[in-house]
Amino acid sequence: MTEPTRVLLIVSGGIAAYKAPEIVRALVKDGKQVQVVTTPAAGAFVTELSLATVSGRPVRTTLLDAAAEGSVGHIELADWPDLVLVAPATADVMARAAAGLANDLATTILLATRAPVLWAPAMNTNMWRHPATRDVLARLARWGHHFVGPDSGDLACGWIGEGRMIDPPIIAAEVDVALQQTGSVSRAHSWRGKSVLVSAGPTRAYLDPVRFLTNASTGTMGFALAEVAARRGADVTLVAGPVALATPTGVRRIDVETADEMLAQMDAVLSATSIDLVAMVAAVSDLTAKSPQPGKLTKDALLQQLDAGAWAQGVDVLATLVQRHGGQTTFLGFGAQTVASDEPEAVAASLRALGEAKLARKGCDALFVNRVGVPDTGFSTPTNAGLLLVRGSDGAIEADDAGAPQPKAALAGWILDRLGDRRSKP
Repeated sequence: MTEPTRVLLIVSGGIAAYKAPEIVRALVKDGKQVQVVTTPAAGAFVTELSLATVSGRPVRTTLLDAAAEGSVGHIELADWPDLVLVAPATADVMARAAAGLANDLATTILLATRAPVLWAPAMNTNMWRHPATRDVLARLARWGHHFVGPDSGDLACGWIGEGRMIDPPIIAAEVDVALQQTGSVSRAHSWRGKSVLVSAGPTRAYLDPVRFLTNASTGTMGFALAEVAARRGADVTLVAGPVALATPTGVRRIDVETADEMLAQMDAVLSATSIDLVAMVAAVSDLTAKSPQPGKLTKDALLQQLDAGAWAQGVDVLATLVQRHGGQTTFLGFGAQTVASDEPEAVAASLRALGEAKLARKGCDALFVNRVGVPDTGFSTPTNAGLLLVRGSDGAIEADDAGAPQPKAALAGWILDRLGDRRSKP
């Protein structure tokens, strides 16, 4: 039998620390051993008793612990884990770790450990965007550290924006991704030296300056794929529609609103540099206004426009890019589909048929097709599932099933693994 995976969780002093027991519970449920270390400030938000109860181990809090330091306990802790997870990771603890300080148990472990480190940042929006924090992130990333989040949403300070710690199930899944990477050098650096272009989010088709047609895409899947690709060594450019998501560490971001803008920016990137993978994750609006109005329409005029058929078919961004740049790069499309049946075999068969039809229409090399309109998959959910269809050199299409719904970051890693494995075959 193999040894259980060992995770050392450092809980720093932010309001999100109250979620730490949920993180521990998710890790333990996955069969991992968890040792919790807290900073002095973390005790204001979560109790040692709750953390010890869910982890099954006493919580360590003090650097100069006479009961442990006879055996140099802080170094034993640093050597113990397969991975160090910092959640929540405050601006303070990240800055102290990046400066090489070791003035408490947490930062001493971070300085002494040889295990990979995964950070789940949590802080006020202004703190997250401050140049000092960006410099800290860049330094930690150069050292090979990993990051998950932060998310955007309601913050404890009353703000709404970037900086909220990402949800515990996603953090737990990202631990698995990082552990898989460290268990295989080919996985950890499987996209090093490669260039990846990702699109994410919805686009808008404006009828007048205040009214537009769009869809329910949040951009989470595309941002997850961009983040995981960057963490695996790729040079990543992300072309994003209007979404409220923080830019993943190490990713170059271009913001757009309309399908025409997305096409222009992606076409420019493909024309200017060599790209190994184009992941067209964005949900592009299918329609465009026949006659977009420069001024706001009155209600009556709006109804007249709609009655007159104000919309026409919009540009097909993926098909156009394939037509212009096909053969120079690998194109991965995404397809969101509805399926009436709930029988697993019928769902899989329908998704495959719909996906193969879209693969043929777009002319791309691969396509991930997933179901929408059901819990746990598709838009506005933290998880997803579906089929990855890949066209072989002989034209035959192979299908891989991603299995049960999983966090989108984990699914992004799965997709990159499959594409990397196929790319490396002779």
